[in-house]
Amino acid sequence: MTPLNCGATRTFDIKVHEDAGAVQFDRAADDTAGRFQMDSTPQNPMLGIVGVIRRDDRLLVIQRSAHVRAPLAWCFPGGEIEPGESQTEALVREMREELNAEVAPGELLTTQTKHDGRLILYFWSAALITPEPKANPHEVAAIEWLTADELRRKEGVLPGTAEVLSAIGC
Repeated sequence: MTPLNCGATRTFDIKVHEDAGAVQFDRAADDTAGRFQMDSTPQNPMLGIVGVIRRDDRLLVIQRSAHVRAPLAWCFPGGEIEPGESQTEALVREMREELNAEVAPGELLTTQTKHDGRLILYFWSAALITPEPKANPHEVAAIEWLTADELRRKEGVLPGTAEVLSAIGC
């Protein structure tokens, strides 16, 4: 298995509106949604890491648990970069936490700025070292391997996913 190779890194902005569909990112009724909205600003944004893991023509996606921000939404696995942590360290830690999996970081594929600059996501390719990921039920409700077209058509996907797929050449 090799890391996803989608060419040059690209940066783009995504505007997410309150009426963006069934998934209401950071509008959830959990206690982390308020912290995200109050603590991050364009001058001090929350930084997140996202793993793009490929198996043949399929991408690993997760359905978030009912107990985390954006409950039950489908997305690539990832989370917040902790203070003092590099992007690759955060990638390895988040894949362990969410997927009980070891990964080898590949390359930065793209970045995505959301919520008027209050959230910056770094999308990295990663290769699975662990044979099969296993969902941590506290963070992940389900894991699926989908083609890019299947992911584009899937209900309940986080806003901005189609733009990420295009940006990374999928």
